[in-house]
Order: sequence, then structure tokens, then C-alpha cells
Amino acid sequence: MEGKLIAIMGIDGSGKTTLVGNLQKCGSGIENWKCMSIFDNSIFTEELEMVARQQGKTRRECFSKELRSITWRSDLINNVFRYVIPELEKGSTIILDRYTLCNKVYSNLERSGLGYMDKILEVLPSPDLGIYLDVDIDVALRRINKRTGKERAPYEKKEGLIDLERKYKKLMLQEGYPIVKINANLSEKEVTRSALDAIIRVINRDKGKDMYER
Repeated sequence: MEGKLIAIMGIDGSGKTTLVGNLQKCGSGIENWKCMSIFDNSIFTEELEMVARQQGKTRRECFSKELRSITWRSDLINNVFRYVIPELEKGSTIILDRYTLCNKVYSNLERSGLGYMDKILEVLPSPDLGIYLDVDIDVALRRINKRTGKERAPYEKKEGLIDLERKYKKLMLQEGYPIVKINANLSEKEVTRSALDAIIRVINRDKGKDMYER
């Protein structure tokens, strides 16, 4: 495919969604520069959400971790085939808020004896670059504590964040594509600049040097 696929990853509170939003602003005047979330246009997860709302509960209260994980994985595969791959075929640079590695880390199906289901993710295109936002646990916690409007999930608490960080560092070694680590304790501007520099380097491997420079 002509395009480039960039995956943003990191624990909760590392600034993934903020970074993708800032990168969207940076590329607002660039043709074929698109930032997406794998949670956009969800079908299967939304069905679980609808049932949970009818019961006056959350998805976590109604459904097992395994079912929620497999549902999220199904939405990921559906969204990549319907929205991401067509853009890559057109030559777009796609920046995703979370991707396959995040799905593996948060699902942790291996612990349930369902690790073989990671094979399903092999049908998806491999990223040209992964960007891991490396953040101190206490910094991540402070950012999470500023959020309002929803109950904190287990993985948003200190023990959960430590576990997620451990899984990321283990699984990153098994990925077959380049991953750069960015110090996510820095300011939004500094993190965005570092991420943009890494993305430009990947693009410039195959395209004109000045095409994406600003």
C-alpha cells in the first residue's frame, strides 16, 4: 500500500488522545493526512453498551473481560478494513489512537487461555511506525485524576497502570516494526514535536523530503 500507518500507544494518562488531536491540527493543511481513533464507528462494542445501558449498568458490570476484549478486537478489525486500508491504498498517512499492540495489552487474553486469538490480528497491516508515550506512573495518575464524568476502571488505578506498563514493555520487544519511545512527561508541544519529527522521518524514506515539512 502507498500510505503510511502510524500507531500511537501507551498507558492511560500518557496522552495518546491529546497527541493525536495535536497531530491532526499539525496536518490540517496537508493532503492525505488523517488521524483516527479505533473506537470510532464501533458496531459490536456499541451493542454491548446499549444492553448495559438498558440494565442501568456499565459494560464491565454486565459482560466478562473476555467478551469485552473480543468485541473490541472485532471492532478494530472491522474499522481497519472499512476505513484505514482504503486510505492507505490512496496513499494517506494514517495516525491511529491505539492499534493492535494496545489491543493485546489491554485484552490480555493469553491469561485466559485465549492467547491464540492474537493470531486474528495478523490479518491487519503492520504499522510503519509505533510511537510509545513513556510516562511516569505518578504523572499518568495525576492526569487521570483530572478527568471527570466517569468511574475509574481498574487499569486507571496505580496497580493497573503498573501492570499495563509491564505488558507494553514485554510485548513491544515482540513486535516486528520500529517503535520509538517519547518522553510523555514533557509538555504537549514538546511531545507533539518529537512525534511529528519521527513521523516525518518515516514518510521521507520514500517521499520527497519537503512534502510534509512545516
